[in-house]
Amino acid sequence: MTASPAVVRPDRDLLEEILNELDIEHTIDTEGDLAISTAHLTIYFLFGKEGDLFTVRSFYDRQFSVDDKPILLTALNEWNADTMWPKVYAFTQDSGLIRVVGDSQVYIGAGVTREHLTTMVAHWVRFSIKFYRWLTDRLAYETD
Repeated sequence: MTASPAVVRPDRDLLEEILNELDIEHTIDTEGDLAISTAHLTIYFLFGKEGDLFTVRSFYDRQFSVDDKPILLTALNEWNADTMWPKVYAFTQDSGLIRVVGDSQVYIGAGVTREHLTTMVAHWVRFSIKFYRWLTDRLAYETD
């Protein structure tokens, strides 16, 4: 009989270890959050207050005006309908500028295998970047 893989409770240290194994540069921000920062987006690795929810949240650096909102929302809805993650949404700042945020989440209250966590992190990071490229191409097509 084959033993089941060990279940782990993810934390920041384990995620840093996984990012190192995946050869992904990362940093710790001033609030102590683990992040990947690029020229176009910042990806945060977050845990719910109870430690039962793991979120990979992407903040895309490009900002949009209110005039861009109809085209932007059409594109975001298209992505969300056709793609599993990240789920993306528009966030309007107090200044009136619109930012795009992407979320990928999983319940980890019962733990996960390390292999599964590594696979999720790799895919979610890859698709967060893929979304940025997709949105850039999609909006360029709209404005042509």
